[in-house]
Amino acid sequence: MNRKENVMMDFTSRAPISPTEPLARAQVKGWVKAVFWGLRVYIAIMLVLVVIGLVKGSF
Repeated sequence: MNRKENVMMDFTSRAPISPTEPLARAQVKGWVKAVFWGLRVYIAIMLVLVVIGLVKGSF
């Protein structure tokens, strides 16, 4: 229910949205692929550093 200009409007009576075909995945190429791999490597290194910090900080 939504109020607009002091009038109650009911949006629930619409017909349901029909399903569409699933979208195809975009092909990642070139420098974009390299950037994604760089991010993966960066995240892996950060996780290792966090684990090392937690291990060394607990003793």
